[in-house]
Amino acid sequence: MKKNISLQDLFKVLSNQTRLEILMAIFDNYLTASEIARKLNYDISTIYRHLLHMKKLGILKSERRNGIEFFDFSSTKIFHIIENAIDFISEIKGNKIIDCTEMEKCLLDQNSLDIEPDMILDMRGEICPVPDIKARKVLKNMKKGQILLVIVDYPLSAERIPISIAKEGHTLLGKINEIPGETKLYIKRAKKLRKG
Repeated sequence: MKKNISLQDLFKVLSNQTRLEILMAIFDNYLTASEIARKLNYDISTIYRHLLHMKKLGILKSERRNGIEFFDFSSTKIFHIIENAIDFISEIKGNKIIDCTEMEKCLLDQNSLDIEPDMILDMRGEICPVPDIKARKVLKNMKKGQILLVIVDYPLSAERIPISIAKEGHTLLGKINEIPGETKLYIKRAKKLRKG
């Protein structure tokens, strides 16, 4: 069945932080409303209302299994729109990636884990889904076995990034909170990326 969605409707959906977080949660898994509510720490009625709105517009689809409704993207193009928007914003704001391989030592990273990163991705001040998507993209372009340090100050990203990178085969070497409100994630790039 065709849906009646306009470009304005799509951008209204994507301009809502809760809906973006829901979309990122669904990207990783085929989930129920209660699973999403638990992951995002929202009440289920708020999550369900957003899910139904996005389903009505055709952005999401659902399937019932044993009487339980599971939600998924209706098309991966939605994720690509978000990914391209993040790339566009990064171009305008400037790159927050530091290549430590071009320096004798990355002085920006003093850490208790004694891990020297090859790249640093500073995502402080950015909210979900920006740190998650940028980390995946940077890792994809790194050499096998290199180490990426991602610095975040958005709690949901500190929780989501380890889950999403593990699904792609990367290894979380360490997660530390040396400065209140900031999390450093040390990730070793996989030898071979998993297809998800």
